[in-house]
Amino acid sequence: MQAHLVVAAQARRADRTVSPSCHRRSRAASGAAGALVATLAFGSAPAAAADARAASASARAASARAASAQPARPAAPARPPAPSRGPGPRSAGTPRVPVPSAPATLGTFIELRDDYITRGSRGFYNAAVIRGDYAVGGILSLRADVPLAYAGGALGERDAGLGDILVRPLVRAVGTPRFALVLGSDLVLDSATSRALGAGKNQIGPLVQAFVRVSGAARLGIQLQHVASFGGDPRRDDIQASVIRPFAVVALPRGFWVQPDQSFQINHLGAPRVVSTSVLEVGTELSDRVQVYVDPGIQVGSHGAVDWLVTGAVRWAFPQRHRARELAAARE
Repeated sequence: MQAHLVVAAQARRADRTVSPSCHRRSRAASGAAGALVATLAFGSAPAAAADARAASASARAASARAASAQPARPAAPARPPAPSRGPGPRSAGTPRVPVPSAPATLGTFIELRDDYITRGSRGFYNAAVIRGDYAVGGILSLRADVPLAYAGGALGERDAGLGDILVRPLVRAVGTPRFALVLGSDLVLDSATSRALGAGKNQIGPLVQAFVRVSGAARLGIQLQHVASFGGDPRRDDIQASVIRPFAVVALPRGFWVQPDQSFQINHLGAPRVVSTSVLEVGTELSDRVQVYVDPGIQVGSHGAVDWLVTGAVRWAFPQRHRARELAAARE
């Protein structure tokens, strides 16, 4: 889910939320499913029976999916040029990293996502994003986002090509049944093939994500990040921004989840000084390894501009060996 942000996602959604582990779906009653999701979101005790193992696997998958769906829209234009210079990038800053947010157990998956955001009278920005996450041991992961972007300006200008590529390493520093802490950083490369498709600057954005289980089926999380630019086009404005992103993940019966996601970006250079992005993600599990989600939202700048955004995505997960053994045991 990570719109016009200086760095990609959150984060979906953003990421959170780094990836689903895609275990067998559990059709247990909603009460039992909700309790298991929260208990197992950051690692559970071994199940004593086959049904318990199946529910555990499904709960972990739901938790990881919800957290990872985020916050992460591709890097979008950072600052608008003068009207006579074409569509150019916006100053709305960083995408909803989406982020997506990382669960305590990281995973391996491939995701195809489409991000769309309006620019009011200035046109629109759309990116088809190929995302890949590769996890090692469930505590380390490396993410890459490659956006193929298409932008339109108020005067009918059109630009299409490669956007800014994002790379995100993550490490799970703490993981307990009730609390998890994930550390990492975004590296955004100035790879856009035209001015309107990127920020024009390389960017580094260290981040920290914390998760707390508050009830049987719900978790609260927060992501803090600071983004700074370096190199790139000397004619483009430098970027210095801080992002505060609180969110919640609620697992529902039958493989569904919802994730309300709010971020505040504070721009230390230029305007708008503050950008608020509100997103509500809804997703479901289609099979053991396939999930889909959609997250509409609204972005409001302190200068009064309002933009609408929406992301839709499908994800294929590849369980690691230890999770594959767990899934096989659950099916016995």
